Amino acid sequence: ARRPGPRLRGGSRFLTLGNPEASVSVSASRLEQLLEAEITSLALREVQPFTLQSILDLAAVTEEEKLARLLHEELPVRFAQRIKMLEALPRWEETASIASVRQMYVTSFKELRLADPGQPEQFQRQLRNIKKRHSHTNLLVNGFRHYAEVDQLKVGDINDWLDNFFSLRVSTNMLMSHYLHLASDGLSSSIHGSITGSISCPTVLDFDPEYNPYLSCIDPHCNPARIARHAAHLVSRMCQLRYGVSPRITVTDSGARSFSFVPRYLFYIFSELLKNSVRATIEEHEGRDTLPPVEVMISGDEAVCSCRVSDKGGGIPVANLDQVWSYFYTTAEPIEGPVSRLAIDAPADIRWLVQHEADAHVV
Repeated sequence: ARRPGPRLRGGSRFLTLGNPEASVSVSASRLEQLLEAEITSLALREVQPFTLQSILDLAAVTEEEKLARLLHEELPVRFAQRIKMLEALPRWEETASIASVRQMYVTSFKELRLADPGQPEQFQRQLRNIKKRHSHTNLLVNGFRHYAEVDQLKVGDINDWLDNFFSLRVSTNMLMSHYLHLASDGLSSSIHGSITGSISCPTVLDFDPEYNPYLSCIDPHCNPARIARHAAHLVSRMCQLRYGVSPRITVTDSGARSFSFVPRYLFYIFSELLKNSVRATIEEHEGRDTLPPVEVMISGDEAVCSCRVSDKGGGIPVANLDQVWSYFYTTAEPIEGPVSRLAIDAPADIRWLVQHEADAHVV
């Protein structure tokens, strides 16, 4: 186990060195200098690797307070490394969105270093605030558009950088979400209220209410078929609202087994694939009386989960195949108006749909 280093406390502006009873007082400006220096030093430290199963195993045998202290040690290292990744970009400070994301991570780093994991309610509140703040990390993509436009970075290099950055973010979010779910006795699963707020209207959240596909924590019994049906229901409703029509989406469970995964991530994958399929189907068969269905088949065993989405939307031109994994490639027109993400981990498509259904119910 990693030996814990000095802990910074911000409430009284002092630095505790090992023994909590032996502390030295420092000014607010000196504390800021120490925190900035820690970003550099912690960025050089190796992070402790985790897998989905290792997180589940650790949570099963570790006390809540020990988990909190583990996050208190590990998260600042991950944040520091991402800060240094951003600072290594050419003239990052001149790109507003990148500078904003960097400052977001600096703020979260300092909050964590000043946090006390021995105060569980306060520590959990700080983690929820950090997750909410970091929901704006996708601003990076717009910042990188500038790099591509002025030829400061090649598109391939940008895609590799963003893949690495967002992969690190996924692992960090997984750690925070799983701890918050355990510590709050399932609070993070109560996403219905956080998404809909005071809106009162039928929503896709009423579909299969016994199963929640929006959990951000690890579910040891993640059910791919039920999540696919949720995604199909959501995308069909969104399609009806946007185009006035939707192809039928069928989901066939061909013996898929539950496995350990984050339901929200799987739901996102399914919904993005299905949105592509239904839009392509509508555009390919525009003006026809009937639309061919979109068919989803889920299968797998104890080691593998496989999903096949079949449609008659015309396919992807061969000339575009090398672009489909780029963050800058899309053939879809953007939805008018910004999508709000006020709720922690609220799926953006759900919020968009709920808002539009609420508008439809206004008399």
